[in-house]
Formats: sequence, C-alpha cells, structure tokens
Amino acid sequence: MIPIDIQALKDAIVENGLIPVVLERCGCHHITDRGRYFSAANPDGDNPSAVLVYKDSLMALDFTRNIPTAHRRTPDLFDLATFFLQVDFFQALRLVCQFCGIDPYHDFTGDLPESIQITKMLMNMMKGEGQTQEDQESVKPIPEKILSYYEPCVAQIFLDDGISAEVQEEMQIGYDAYSNRITIPIRDEYGTLVGVKGRWLGASVPDGVAKYCYLEPCAKGRVLYGLYRALPYIRRNTKCYVVESEKAVMQGMSLGIDNMVATGGKTVSSQQIEMLSRLCVDIVLCFDKDVERAELQSIADRFIGRLNVSALIDTKGILADKESPTDHEENFFRMIDQCEVVLRTEYQDANAADLEVV
Repeated sequence: MIPIDIQALKDAIVENGLIPVVLERCGCHHITDRGRYFSAANPDGDNPSAVLVYKDSLMALDFTRNIPTAHRRTPDLFDLATFFLQVDFFQALRLVCQFCGIDPYHDFTGDLPESIQITKMLMNMMKGEGQTQEDQESVKPIPEKILSYYEPCVAQIFLDDGISAEVQEEMQIGYDAYSNRITIPIRDEYGTLVGVKGRWLGASVPDGVAKYCYLEPCAKGRVLYGLYRALPYIRRNTKCYVVESEKAVMQGMSLGIDNMVATGGKTVSSQQIEMLSRLCVDIVLCFDKDVERAELQSIADRFIGRLNVSALIDTKGILADKESPTDHEENFFRMIDQCEVVLRTEYQDANAADLEVV
C-alpha cells in the first residue's frame, strides 16, 4: 500500500519548491535552477548537468546513469531516489516524505473542499480507474493495542480452506466475540496496522449480514494485503501474483507461494496499479473463476511502461464456478503450468515518446 497520494505528494513538492531539497538529500550536487527544470550532478559524478528533473511533472533524466524503471520509459524523482539511495520504491517514498517534512500518512484530500473531492472522484470513475469514494480516503495508522481486543485463534474455517495454523498465527488471525467474526489485521507496506477485517464465523451467513466487513475501517483501494511481508520474495522471484482476497494470500503462503498480494476484490484502484507497477516485476493476475478475460484485459491495459502482465485464465476447465485458483493446491499449480495467458508485454509501450529535452 502507498499510504500517501503520490500525485498529491508530487504537487506538494513542485508547489513548495522542494525538488532541490530531495536532490541534495539524495547526494546530488551542483543543483541549478534552469527555469523549466533543475540540473544536478550525480552523487558520485562531476558532470553538473548529468541529471535533469522537470518542475511540472518531476520526470527525470540521467544522461550518465541507467536508472532502472519498469513503470515508465522515463524515470521520475522517486525513481532517482530509489536508485541513488539503494532502497526499494516504498522505502524511497518514505524517505522523500522525510526529506520534505511531510507525514507519509498526510491526507491531502482532506485539505480540499468537499465539492472538489467529489469532482475528483467522478473524474477518476469516468477515466475507468475503478475508484469509489472509499478508495479516495487516506490510510490512517491505528494503535496496535486494538488487536488485544480480539482473542488470538486458529480458525477451523480457515484450516478447512487450506490456511495452515502457522500462517494464521503469523498473520495474527483472531476472533471477535462481539461480532462473531474471525479478524484479519490489515497492514501497510511498512508493517503499520491500518485496519481490521472481519469474516462471519459460520457456514451460512444470516440475511442482512455481510460475510466480510471492516471492524476497523480501511481505505481498501490503497491497500495491497500482505505486501510488507511479500516484498523480499517478490524481488527474489521478479514476479508478483495478485489475488482478490486476504484469504487467498494466506492460502498461497500455506502452499509456499510468498510473492503474493491481494487487492481486496476484483476492482483494482489506480493506487494499486501504481503500487504494482512500481514493483518493477512481472505481474500475474490470479482472480476468481467468475472474472471474465475482458475484465482482466481491462486491468492489464491500465498498467504503464515496461511491464509484463499475465493472468491465470481457466481455459482447461480446472476450477468450479466462482472458485479461486488458490482454493486447492493441485488446481493452483495446474493453472500456473497450463493457464497463464499474456495480456501485455514490456514492449507494448516501446514506441511511446520520451520526454522532450530542451
């Protein structure tokens, strides 16, 4: 999850003239205002014009270094920070916030009048970014002591779904007697507790009762469940499996698949697309049987830059209706072997125009 709105953070950096601050803290020197952009030397270089960062977009060029990025053809200020500081994107984002004196959990939308917030939400929906008002909300840390309100447990209903006792203990599964729900803590990419989801405990769900709900509210459109734990495995395997539910992530962990995250449903927000893109690895969508190929293609088409995106599509009749690929071990590995379909490749944007340099 990215707790802060990246575009809003970019706007704040531009509006407050913080580009040179970030460059300096990254080790750059000979930082000069050139009007449309800032120029600088690399931390270990002596060319005072090796690095350019454009003021309007934070897009960046480094003429003497190969800045790796799968997110777009031309890097931005965050990619430079990732490269110069030798950290992953999410660590770089937090450091940039620190350099700029901005709280990583700052709610930029809260600074806007309600009318503008609604307008932004409607514009995103019109662009097909799949966001709701809930997804627009900011991520807010909550106290760890909240988990002490729930009784730690190994849920039989999860054992029956293929989630081991060890995984349930690691992910701090609990039970809330008041609501009669199994509790699932939701953490951001830094491991900070930001929500608690509850699953109704019982084979059948009473009328008018949701099977899943948030006992502690969470801006789910800004969450990739399990990312904080999965990051080292994603980097090691250069691949990220993306599933719909928290349960599916825990099923994957129980199968030894640790490079897996969940979107919290088949709707993928623009923030989640950004987060997945910034991982700079191959993306494999592993959604439930009832998600059509056209829906998966629509999600894949929203990724930007040099990324391979594929999906596990049941062309062999392996899954039952509405079944998740992770529900049964044998089916999951058969799907990986036989049903991975390429939806877009890293070469898809090869003809995209680079940033003009003047």
